Amino acid sequence: MTSVGFIGLGRMGSRMAANVAAAGFPLTVHNRTLTVAEEFAATHGAEVAPTPRDLAAAVDVVVTMLADGDALRGVYRGSAGVLAGLKSGSTAVDMSTVGPGLIGELASDVAALGAVLVDAPVSGSVAAAEARTLMIMAGGDAGDVEAVRPVLEAIGSPVLHVGGLGAGATMKLAVNSVVFGINQAVAEALVMAERSGVDRTVAYDVFSNSAAGAPVVNYRKDIFLHPGELPVSFTIDLAVKDLELITGHAHEVGTTLPVAEGAIAVMRAAVAAGLGHRDMGDVAVYLRDRAG
Repeated sequence: MTSVGFIGLGRMGSRMAANVAAAGFPLTVHNRTLTVAEEFAATHGAEVAPTPRDLAAAVDVVVTMLADGDALRGVYRGSAGVLAGLKSGSTAVDMSTVGPGLIGELASDVAALGAVLVDAPVSGSVAAAEARTLMIMAGGDAGDVEAVRPVLEAIGSPVLHVGGLGAGATMKLAVNSVVFGINQAVAEALVMAERSGVDRTVAYDVFSNSAAGAPVVNYRKDIFLHPGELPVSFTIDLAVKDLELITGHAHEVGTTLPVAEGAIAVMRAAVAAGLGHRDMGDVAVYLRDRAG
């Protein structure tokens, strides 16, 4: 059976890797904090690789799920990186949120070793990662995507082949642009309703049951209703990072995103106010405080 290596056992990655193990794939894991990988392996019956190089040398498919482009570059490069151990004929799958330019850069390095790269970022919450219902946007050669489809289907569903290499990364930026726009609109509208005398819970029930009731509005309800009381799902700092990727890519392809540009301005202000570590739904907290 295809052996899989998984690098990055954060909130999302740990759930995704657990589903790979549960599907029966021989699994090797690595994490920057090695004790995290060791605890995961003890729970899920995986092997632990001390370095990304060791992991890549041991498996057929290398999956990365990392916080940003710098982390991805760091895992791939250097004497202990993925590229130092990647085998000819293997497949690298990146599921992080990064720009298509970085995907192209890494694909060239991977191809020089006789391997292939597929970019397959995901859309969905931690709960969706646990339930194996993440939507996966796969970019790359159709044959390469099909070859790793069983691994991807162990992680989420549906798995959509969205185009050539980099198309997955592009579509993840497009999806997140919509999500951040909705998040900003909900925060603004909720604060307006509250200041007009409407109970917060009542206002959100209206959002959920109206034409505005998108899935992200519904599954983030408790975060908006009980700010600071629940585990952080997605920090404002990470949202700013993604929005910088989104607006930067838009500029590269010759378009503008006024909604995304408005959202990043507000989120940067929230970071400056000390809320960067808080959930992105707490943009409503920033707007509430600013309104006095």
